[in-house]
Amino acid sequence: MMKKLLPCVWPGPALFVLFWGTLLVGGSRFLRDPGQFWHTRVGEDTLDSGFVRTDPYTFTHAGDPWVPYQWLGEVAMALGYRAGGFDLLLVAAVALVAGLYAVLGSRFIATGLHPIFAVGVTALSLAAGSTHFHVRPHLMTMIGMAITLFALMKFERGDWSLRRVAWLIPLFWIWCNIHGGALGGLATLALAGVGFGIWKLLGWNELSWRDLFGYGLIAACCGITAFLSPYGIELVKTWLYINNGMAKLPQLIEEHAPLRFDDRKMWGFLALGAIYIGLLASTLPKRPKIAWLLPLFWFVQGFFRVRHGALFAPLAVLAMADFWPHTWLARGLAIKRPDVYSPPPVTLGRHWPRILLAGLVCVSLAFAIQQAGLTVPFLGKNCAALDSTLWPIEHDAVLAANEPKSPGQSGRVFCEYIYGAYFIHRFPGYRVFVDDRCEVFGDDFLEAYVKADEAGTAEAMAIWEDRFGRFEFALTASTDRDDGFDAYFRTRPELWDCLQRTATASFYKRR
Repeated sequence: MMKKLLPCVWPGPALFVLFWGTLLVGGSRFLRDPGQFWHTRVGEDTLDSGFVRTDPYTFTHAGDPWVPYQWLGEVAMALGYRAGGFDLLLVAAVALVAGLYAVLGSRFIATGLHPIFAVGVTALSLAAGSTHFHVRPHLMTMIGMAITLFALMKFERGDWSLRRVAWLIPLFWIWCNIHGGALGGLATLALAGVGFGIWKLLGWNELSWRDLFGYGLIAACCGITAFLSPYGIELVKTWLYINNGMAKLPQLIEEHAPLRFDDRKMWGFLALGAIYIGLLASTLPKRPKIAWLLPLFWFVQGFFRVRHGALFAPLAVLAMADFWPHTWLARGLAIKRPDVYSPPPVTLGRHWPRILLAGLVCVSLAFAIQQAGLTVPFLGKNCAALDSTLWPIEHDAVLAANEPKSPGQSGRVFCEYIYGAYFIHRFPGYRVFVDDRCEVFGDDFLEAYVKADEAGTAEAMAIWEDRFGRFEFALTASTDRDDGFDAYFRTRPELWDCLQRTATASFYKRR
């Protein structure tokens, strides 16, 4: 029996190393989001000057009220950046993702399913969620959602008392201050509570009314934690504004856009959804647990906003590992192919402590290598290399040479949406036209910006300069088009000097 158990007792650290190493090989994909820059800057400004309450980075909305609703995650990023730069932030972010999926894969293996199949499903989930693997506080929402669903499964099955479920309250306080995705966690708690009540009325679960009342109190306390931040109710208002108040956002910003079936990146999401729904259906006529059904809600949400696909992915694997033994397929394999699936004779222990230890060891080793200045591939110093086809890193010298050094210089720079955060972090002497903090600008401003790059650019520029003041610089994505932002500056040499042009971007200075 010991020989049979050994492969299942220690899969966690092995899976962590496998996923961590694989993700580090493609680590540059974690550094393709503008948020990595401005989140770090906001965290540093918070550490240096206290909580930010107005926009300090643009000239279009300077001084307007703004709530950095991810302030705690940003402070953590700033501390990591000060300790080891983006090299450390990268290996730590990859470790968070690898640790999450190592836990999920370990739980699937622990059901008795052959490791090849269990790891295969987990790897599919990893691919489905990879569209939102970035060095951003958003990673906390993936972890928080998984912990929440795990607690709900344990509670519904009767394995956890209300006292243990109450640990969700401090988790949600931390989560609410790290990322607004905690709103999704609160929605999940509410859906679960409604489901538990309906199942109770139908006689389909063994929870008592006392249990349900206690659960309701815990869920309410989790909701209250959203207001326990330096920004109070304004933080919650910001969440609601982004998710419900900006009706045009799905048409303007890619991560908020609906699912596109012609996008290959979505195929993994759809394949995982098909497997999840198929296996869930095969548990019938056994009554499904409410916790098994909750990922279905996030699968549907993924069709409306692609960012929700990254939340569905880990939840689907967690739920499948729980209901897998109750499926027709599992029962058939247990009889006909015990080499593929054989229920373990004993319940195995917790996996996450060993995975946590493996993660701490790996990140510490990477940090030591980086501090020693060693250029180990994918791991050592300068492993967080920015993609020069996306970011204007070749312009750093000319940007630094022209960066305003005194408060008297305006430093107004017209920039592409994706470049604003690059200035905010690396060249704070400039004041940017726009960046990807969509809640700062609102629907109408962003819509006008998007349309101006397609038609009527000159008219839009005149309106903006009249309203916000004259642009002194411009950084645009290099194109060969006869219209759009780059063409506007490129075709006006009497007004604008092109100081540097590369295949990625062009930097202009007013004559």
